[in-house]
Amino acid sequence: MDKISICIVGLGRAGRFHLDSILKLNQFELLYIVDPVNKRKDINNDLPENVVFTASLDEAISNPNLDAVIVSSPTQSHYDYIIQALENGKHVFTEKPLGKSSEDIIKCFDLASDKNLALYVGFQRRYDVNFNELKAQINQFGAPRMIKISSRDNPKPSIEYLKNSGNIFHDMLIHDFDMLIYLLGERIPESVYVLSHAYDPEIAAIPDFDTVVVSIKYADGLMCTIDTSRTSPYGYDQRIEIFAEEGMVIAENQRNNTVEIHTETGKQQAPANYSFPTRYADCYLKEIIHFGEGIYHGENFNITKRECILAHQIAESCHESAQKNTAINFKFWYDH
Repeated sequence: MDKISICIVGLGRAGRFHLDSILKLNQFELLYIVDPVNKRKDINNDLPENVVFTASLDEAISNPNLDAVIVSSPTQSHYDYIIQALENGKHVFTEKPLGKSSEDIIKCFDLASDKNLALYVGFQRRYDVNFNELKAQINQFGAPRMIKISSRDNPKPSIEYLKNSGNIFHDMLIHDFDMLIYLLGERIPESVYVLSHAYDPEIAAIPDFDTVVVSIKYADGLMCTIDTSRTSPYGYDQRIEIFAEEGMVIAENQRNNTVEIHTETGKQQAPANYSFPTRYADCYLKEIIHFGEGIYHGENFNITKRECILAHQIAESCHESAQKNTAINFKFWYDH
């Protein structure tokens, strides 16, 4: 295989990131863009003339020369596109979520396994240099005792997007749950408890929340808190602190530059990156590179089925805790 021929499904925000990556990488050849609207005129990239725009995946999937599909369509359509691509023998890279249930996730992974196809999930934070260094250091200071994550978005997504996002736990916090799994392994929480509120009346009407604090406890005593907000006026705020028995490890925000100005009035420094496309620009490229390498070398998954199900189940239990305003015995809930 000289080049991996690929199709992008959905040319919204995530689809544009992946389009930029594909056009930068020599290992891919873009054949199709599937989107209900032909957006060729809106694309600033040097898009090859032979790229076909189509409103349906059927045309692309019937091409025997097509190797792979990137699914970056609206959330509720992911599962159908993933299954259609895998059933037709195409490798898949997909934005989260894979589906609405654990059963959907299981079917996607099992189908990819049965057909020996790559199925990669877009948890881009796993490719961040800061979090990878955090992971490398996590066991250098004894057993972790507390983990604090701040995950505050900027700018606030549109109401139209939020209505179809699957709620703040599956759309936003799922990345933080995946990061806990990435750092700690497939450790099963003992309990979860959520405090939540919607300050924005439009978000409350969905109904959903825009401000959430998640508390997770594990059987060995480890306590994790995640605070998240749909808005952060000072920039995209993404920090992790791990406090252990012999020390502490912190991954701080990335800023627009590292210059600090010190005067008699105090210290000034550049703000945090404006939004996640800037914060994780390198990660979006790295995950597509990894997808291509996985296809070449037969490494079919960048996240295990068990990890993906666990993140989904933590999100489900947190949503239940928020709705009922009570702690959830996660281990009992998960086992049953």
